[in-house]
Amino acid sequence: MQGDFSRTTFDPRKHYSAVLAQQGRVQLDADFNEQAAILLHQLRTMVFDLFGSAVAPVSGGGFVVTTVNGKKPQADLRISAGHMYVDGILVENEADVTYWTQPDLRLDINDSNDELPQDKPFVVYLRVWERLITALQDPAIREVALGDPGPDTAARAKTVWQVAALAVNASSTRAAMKEFPTTLRSFQPTGQMRARAKQPSAASGDQCHLPPDSQFRGPENQLYRIEVHTGGPAWPADTAHAPAGHAVGDALEGATFKWSRENASVVFPIVSLTGAVAKVTTLGRDGKLGLEVGDRVEIVDDTIAGRVADDVVLTEPPRPAPRLRHVVAIDAVDLLVTLDQQDGDEDCGLGAHPFLRRWDHQPLDSTQASTTPAAPAASVQAPPALANDGALPLVEGTWLDIEDGVQVWFQAGQSEKGTYRRGDYWLVPARTATGDVLWPQGMDGPVPVGPDGVQYHYALLAYVSGDNVDASPLKTFRPLAG
Repeated sequence: MQGDFSRTTFDPRKHYSAVLAQQGRVQLDADFNEQAAILLHQLRTMVFDLFGSAVAPVSGGGFVVTTVNGKKPQADLRISAGHMYVDGILVENEADVTYWTQPDLRLDINDSNDELPQDKPFVVYLRVWERLITALQDPAIREVALGDPGPDTAARAKTVWQVAALAVNASSTRAAMKEFPTTLRSFQPTGQMRARAKQPSAASGDQCHLPPDSQFRGPENQLYRIEVHTGGPAWPADTAHAPAGHAVGDALEGATFKWSRENASVVFPIVSLTGAVAKVTTLGRDGKLGLEVGDRVEIVDDTIAGRVADDVVLTEPPRPAPRLRHVVAIDAVDLLVTLDQQDGDEDCGLGAHPFLRRWDHQPLDSTQASTTPAAPAASVQAPPALANDGALPLVEGTWLDIEDGVQVWFQAGQSEKGTYRRGDYWLVPARTATGDVLWPQGMDGPVPVGPDGVQYHYALLAYVSGDNVDASPLKTFRPLAG
């Protein structure tokens, strides 16, 4: 989540049962957040063990899929009010809604990609994940006694549920229940990443003797966020040698990534957007958290935030994410931010709670590429030219410079080429006291790990064939007592 955090520390493999405060000690956000994560982990694990991966209570249960009166199931579907549990997570729907009117997924009735499958049987399923909510999306979070507008305080994690459909080859409900998990695996990323700041010198390659500049050189502690912008397979390896300062080709050849030194928490609420000119409520409280000409920004609203979770087969050619924009002018008096032009600017409408999110990546000059994880500092690859979605091509098998000595390395997991899902991210805490990043270490240095998030959870709700809607895949349970 893109909050202003120092770091995240919860690790279920450590089997901690509680965070215990000690007297006279500094209180850190990471400790409070880990306590919440410990309790959620215990509660959700218990619910999963008791009831299974996807289940609804007989009394008060919801998410039963039926037809809408007067419509074929290929046109619309009704989703009943109530609640259920998906991988132990409580999911609630306060009122009957339809596929087209569900609250957490804004669909475009004029977009054929959003239509329910028309010519084949399909399954209806539930996708559950968590999204960060701040006072920007929910003003009630802000305490007005601190000023109006005053500073924000804590953020919230919201459980988001989205009903989606997927065409299947299955000719029966039982066959669809077997086919669905296989298809889900094609949505799951296989790529991994490692990070470092301290590197051996080119001359010695000795981890025990490091030159002074082979470390994190930033002026203060940071929480770097490395996030996939466009999902898909990694780019060809030779992409890293493209010259900087311009887009790489006319089409995306693979996944792209972006990064922020503030965990992407620097945002600027939009009042209005006229063409490529955005009127914002603030330009930031200081230079560090402000906006400058040349910055890369992303236009985000509730609709765009929800569509990040769209399920796509990651081995197929990339489906480009909305292009990151380039700040070309700033009017500090009238709070106007002019972005670079793109097709469709005049027709661009905004959804609820729009804002600009600042990203900190820039194309840099290329140097000689390294193809070994233990490569010395003088043999690394600077980020290549920007792809045409405004992000950086995601290239595997080479160290990529971020800034101030921080470097990342992408690699495949069990496959020949890794796949990466839009919105997935890694958090890299960098510390001035050690001149290094906080990252798991092995015998050969930083170890590769999968994304820190987003964690998606799925439940099969129904199988639809012709005019028939079979909701039997949704299991129910009765109270254990009473």
